[in-house]
Amino acid sequence: MRRALLISLTVSSIAAFGQVAPRELVDQSIRNYERDRRVAMNWTSRETAITECNSTKVVEVSEVIPLAGTPYDRLILKNGHPLTPAEQRKEDRKYERTLREREEETPSEREARIRKYDEQRVFVKDIPNAYNFRLLGEEPVDGRPAWIVEMTPRADFTPAALHGSVLGHIEGKLWIDQGDVQWAKAEAHVIDTIGIGWVLARIEPGMRFTLEQTRVENGLWMPRRVTIAGAARVMIVHSKAIVEDLSWSGYRKGGDVWADKHRGANSDCVSCVPGGSKSFR
Repeated sequence: MRRALLISLTVSSIAAFGQVAPRELVDQSIRNYERDRRVAMNWTSRETAITECNSTKVVEVSEVIPLAGTPYDRLILKNGHPLTPAEQRKEDRKYERTLREREEETPSEREARIRKYDEQRVFVKDIPNAYNFRLLGEEPVDGRPAWIVEMTPRADFTPAALHGSVLGHIEGKLWIDQGDVQWAKAEAHVIDTIGIGWVLARIEPGMRFTLEQTRVENGLWMPRRVTIAGAARVMIVHSKAIVEDLSWSGYRKGGDVWADKHRGANSDCVSCVPGGSKSFR
């Protein structure tokens, strides 16, 4: 109830007198995105990753489970086939080793691991200061009305977050759901070269990114699909055409074996590992 009231007040304030303020809209959508990202740490899903690099294509299906504060990807299918016995043993050993490591973590070590995971994504908070925003209009996404906001980089932007500097090389659009003030869709493209790791790799202009999100329950949104397509240059010399298509489905609460154990719960989710595929019926 309180959450619905806050969203209602936000929508009312940013649309007062019929004028939608795109900067305020983006600010609120990012706060909602960050809140839902934290909630997502307690959800399990199935991820399908399709990677094409030059002439090579790989399709992998994984179960993404929460494990002591950060997600863990457990491979269950490769190129449409179950894992071989050797591959399954390797995945089992990898999972058991990770679970053991997280069991043995001190509180400060666990906090540092979670903080490192969060730092890779905190640049999203730089978006309001990195761009000029312009409201382009409205358009339904999956039958729900959404505002379309154009984002163009600001010349005076100074990044505050790790990886925030990449935002100055990217422009795009957001489709913001009018009911929940959430990103229903986003499209972006690289407008000039992005260097990664000093000069070891460069993302070429023209690379495109898309994000689609889905409403999994009242007011809670999770990623449904991310696509990346473009060219990258490795070691400055070798150019690679890259297409990455990630999709998620089967969202459900729970699945953290570590958390269940430490709550003293006898969770049926234990049966979801190591087999992984048992969790999707």
